[in-house]
Amino acid sequence: MKLNQLLTIGLLGLTVALTSCSDDKNDTTADSELNKQDKELASLTAILLSEEPANAIDIVDMRKTAAPGDPVVFTGKAMGGHDIFLEGRAIMILGDPNKITSCDLNHGENCSTPWDVCCDDPEIIKSSIVTVQIADADGKPLKTTLKGLGGIKELTSVVVTGQVAKGSNKDNMIVNATGIYVKP
Repeated sequence: MKLNQLLTIGLLGLTVALTSCSDDKNDTTADSELNKQDKELASLTAILLSEEPANAIDIVDMRKTAAPGDPVVFTGKAMGGHDIFLEGRAIMILGDPNKITSCDLNHGENCSTPWDVCCDDPEIIKSSIVTVQIADADGKPLKTTLKGLGGIKELTSVVVTGQVAKGSNKDNMIVNATGIYVKP
């Protein structure tokens, strides 16, 4: 009987030890995930600029000359399509308000997405928008949204500093942001 009790106590002790090791692993994984999220949040908030960068140009003008690897400073408005913020990724679409018109400015329109530019010519839209992302050291977008960062939302005007991403071309320009100034 004592042997059975000892085995039972031993198995119970082993179960507790294994369970607590498993919990430690889960805690470590959860801590690691929180650490990563904290780092991404710090990266995002570090991008916010307190002063407006000088010499910003319009998106259309930037797109005429900028090539992959070029540093850029431009101004734009969070607009351009139905979904301009990518959920779960630090990516947003900016449009050139001097070339395309968001639906909120089309009088008589009662659009459910006032940041859309659906009434403009598709070719003009294509040459008047840019994708902005905040990337990690590997060039991949951070796994969080830009919506809400520093008050950024649909129709917000911003000035962006950054570098044109590899793979960008005249039809699809992506900028890796190094700074974002949210206009009041």
